[in-house]
This record gives sequence, C-alpha cells and structure tokens, in this order.
Amino acid sequence: MNCSRGIMLIVLALLTTLGCTGPTVRTDFDPEANFGTFRTYAFSGMTDVNQGGLLDNSLVRKRVEGMVGRQLTNKGLREVALSDNPDLLVYYWLGRKDVQEVRSTGSVVGGYRWGAGYSDVTTYTYTEGSLVVDLVTPAKKELVWRASTLGELTDSKEKNFQMAEQALAKAFKNYPPKRSTP
Repeated sequence: MNCSRGIMLIVLALLTTLGCTGPTVRTDFDPEANFGTFRTYAFSGMTDVNQGGLLDNSLVRKRVEGMVGRQLTNKGLREVALSDNPDLLVYYWLGRKDVQEVRSTGSVVGGYRWGAGYSDVTTYTYTEGSLVVDLVTPAKKELVWRASTLGELTDSKEKNFQMAEQALAKAFKNYPPKRSTP
C-alpha cells in the first residue's frame, strides 16, 4: 500500500512539474529581410477569429499593444502613426481554446509472480491561450518576422498578462535575427 501511494505521489509531482513549464515560444523570420533598415512601426490590426470577442475589450488591446510596443522600443524601434509610413506594420492575434488531456498511469504492486497491476486514467481540462505577433512590410505586405506564444491560462488575468509579457520578452530576445552566412 505504501509503495502505490509513493508512486502516485511521484506521478502527481511529475504532472505538476509538466504544467509549470511556462509558455511555448517560437519565432520565425524571412532570412532575406534587412532588419537593419527597420526603424519605425505602427499597429495595424488585430484579429480574434471565432474567439468570442476576446479583442472587443479595449483594455486587453491596450495591454497587448503596450507589451509588444515595449519590446519593439527596447530593440530601438519607434512607434509612429499609420499615416507616417512606418517601416513595419504590427499585427497580432489572440486566441483561446479549451483543451482536454487524458493521462493514463499504471503500475504493479507486489512481487513479479504474486503482484497485482492497476491503472488510473485522469482527465485534465484547461484553457490554452495563444498570442501571435507579425511584423509586416507595408509596401509589399510581406511577413518578415513572427512570434507565436502558447500557454495555459489561469483564472487570474494579471498572471496571464505576466506570462504573456515573459513570453514576448523571450520571443524578442534574439530580435533582430542574425543573418546566417552561407
């Protein structure tokens, strides 16, 4: 009995650790783009396709634009009005979806010949949030850089925004990307 309880505690600890890994961050860029020429940016659009009005909230838009703007400003870019012909247009997307994970664990308690096996199936339901930021050249409408973040949302908006801020900092860490030499 103590062995099975110990195994369950270890499994629970591992599952808890897996849930605390933080958001997933991915970036991609056009290797032909000359990032040294980009000095200004303007927010051009946002989308929350089928997300139930996630961006209908001006407070959310302000916070997201503030987070992205801080990252771009830290990289030496300056925000201008759309009418001032910015070097880059910033688009962003917010999304959320409910995810259900089914986890199965099994073990044998006792010895090889006289032991008994058991398994346990648990269902874990959570809400996954995503934020995608695109940097686009206005003249050709070409995507030159993209950051995608994905993470588990909590009931606390403040914690969710902190997680998004950390994810964006990680995404912009290597911006502008280095050109690879052939």
